[in-house]
Amino acid sequence: MINLTGALIEQYTIALMLTSVRFMGLLLTAPMLSFRAFPISFRVMLSVLIGFLAMPVLNSNEPLPQFGMASYFTVGIELAIGAFIGFTIRMGLIVIDIAAEVLSFLSGFSYASTMFRDPALESGLVAQFLGLMALAMTFSLNIHLILIDIVLQSFKAVPFGTWPSNWSAQSLFVLMTQSFQLGLILSMPILLVYLMFNLTQAFLGRTSPQLNLFSVGFAFTIPIAFLVLTLILPDLQLMLIRAIENPLRLVRDGMELKLGR
Repeated sequence: MINLTGALIEQYTIALMLTSVRFMGLLLTAPMLSFRAFPISFRVMLSVLIGFLAMPVLNSNEPLPQFGMASYFTVGIELAIGAFIGFTIRMGLIVIDIAAEVLSFLSGFSYASTMFRDPALESGLVAQFLGLMALAMTFSLNIHLILIDIVLQSFKAVPFGTWPSNWSAQSLFVLMTQSFQLGLILSMPILLVYLMFNLTQAFLGRTSPQLNLFSVGFAFTIPIAFLVLTLILPDLQLMLIRAIENPLRLVRDGMELKLGR
């Protein structure tokens, strides 16, 4: 028979709270777990459930903080750790967003947002389509399970209330730079196709002014966008894997986690 004392109940409550808060930070920032279809109440219940199931993997030799002002600081650190893991993955998916926005802008689908800068105005149709495709592929690649596994391993590598020393603003800035560079590299074929089209259109418009091709430019740019999409979609999974590699490496190296259990 298990003898439940007040001190034991307090320890279990603190452990459940801290594990749930770390998972809650992940659910608030990870792109595949934080979209609007998941209401905040559902994410809270899911984080508590996962935290309860993750309690057996906790390091039993690690002292737990007691209730007080120090525990609030520990909760903030745990929330920041989970949020940082999800945010780094979001920085990796910027690669797909950059290529999608370039294609949407050049094809004319985001013309309204270009002429009228409204923060509430949604991005172009192509950008939304590629963004949803990228999120669907993250689920097919089990990226969400990889993130949950990383958080589970982090309980053994990172004690409660301790921020990984390798996670710094400089490392995040390097990740942002790499993501923007890779996004621009992936956008080069799109820029090249539309540059060739614009040069051809300008040449024909100059040699044959009566054609007035610039007045019907959208009739050509939109089909070209679908052609470019046809060429991009078969390689989108490889692009996504390449974009996720650097964020996962940063997260694992920061917590000194191995690639396998």
